[in-house]
Amino acid sequence: LDDQHVRFWLCKTDRVEVEKNVSKLLSWLSFLLELAVWSLLIFGTISCFDLQYDKTKNVVSSHTAYTYHQFNQFLKTVTIPCVWIGVLSLTWEMITSMFRCACVSGFLRRFWGMVQWSVFAAASASLFAVSLVPFTFIEYDSNARLWPGVRQAFEVVDRYQLVNSYGLFRRMTGVGGRPEVIIEGSNDAVTWTEIEFMYKPGNLSAPPPVVTPHQPRLDWQMWFAALGPHTQAPWFTSLMYRLLQGKRDVIELIQTDVSRYPFHQQPPAYLRAHRYRYWFTEPKADGSYPQRWWRRVYDEEFYPIVHLGNTFLDSMLNQYGLKDKSPPRRVSNTTVAQMVRWFRSQVRGVPAPMLIWTLIACSATFSLIQVLLNKTKRARQTMPACNVSEKASNHTDAVADSCSDLREETREQQTEEEEEDGTKSEEEVEKSDGDEDREEDRMEKEDIFDESF
Repeated sequence: LDDQHVRFWLCKTDRVEVEKNVSKLLSWLSFLLELAVWSLLIFGTISCFDLQYDKTKNVVSSHTAYTYHQFNQFLKTVTIPCVWIGVLSLTWEMITSMFRCACVSGFLRRFWGMVQWSVFAAASASLFAVSLVPFTFIEYDSNARLWPGVRQAFEVVDRYQLVNSYGLFRRMTGVGGRPEVIIEGSNDAVTWTEIEFMYKPGNLSAPPPVVTPHQPRLDWQMWFAALGPHTQAPWFTSLMYRLLQGKRDVIELIQTDVSRYPFHQQPPAYLRAHRYRYWFTEPKADGSYPQRWWRRVYDEEFYPIVHLGNTFLDSMLNQYGLKDKSPPRRVSNTTVAQMVRWFRSQVRGVPAPMLIWTLIACSATFSLIQVLLNKTKRARQTMPACNVSEKASNHTDAVADSCSDLREETREQQTEEEEEDGTKSEEEVEKSDGDEDREEDRMEKEDIFDESF
């Protein structure tokens, strides 16, 4: 699923670009094709695993609805066509990239692009050819039909781990029962006591623990040891040897609480190991669950009975170079080493998941406190600025008030001046009117005088 694919399903596709590059008919055809693929996947899952929903119990039941022969026949049918689909897809990508490099303007840029294309195309074709060998491991007939030169090239580069089978666990274990190694100890070689680990299956009544994010080292390795003979796990011989010696550090890997270790007072005189097949118990017919979480079946002896000084044990220790050597390892007395030893002594006996979750909770608490302190500090830093702004606003208000008072005084003065000007103008008008009357009287008197004369 590329970016354009996801954007299409999220309805965020650039419509302008789609209308320019892809027609609506082609987009709808691709949508219908994808819908058909998803429908086939859902139908195939339901059919191959016989998924059924029980309404009365409100559970979904499933089981494998095909045989081993049918599965192998299916692999023979699809493996080679899948290889050819990969060949065609890679060829198409190489041709389109070659045309893009050839269409670049400029001779030097085109030449440099073709050189790059040649290098990457050769590397891609080589890796694809070599990867066909591990890809066809799942179906041996298809692997035998590969060109011998491809298998020879794979053998040459196999040590570099350039290609490998897809998936971390391509072949899942536990289909026929989960293999588990059970160690037993005894002081008389007659009565045997199982040594229970903290995390891996052992006790049939113990539920699977939740250990995330802790990764139990020894329990994890015990599962891998159970997948083959003990010779494929040399460290298991060392484990048996240290348990016979009663090494406390090794015992704490099995049980953090040493008191739960059955031989915490005295190391066992004899040890042995058997391999069992474990399954989860199933609900009863009435829907209730059994008291035990697991059921198991004895498989075979994994490690014979050994004791300190045993010939077989000594030979295995010498073969793997695990025998105690002299002088012993020097103990560091640096400050860091002393701090680590002190810390280990303080947390000794605390289960690892609890310790890890405690550290995570403390880190989260400290981070939260730091965030709150930073917010408080920022608030205190902003308070003086707020005071300054308040003072500035108060000063501004005072200035504004004084300015408004000044404006009012100015307006009053202007009003008084206008009133005075109005009074003066009225007096002047009256004076001018009186002058005009006197002038008219004088003119009339002169006219009368002229007439009389």
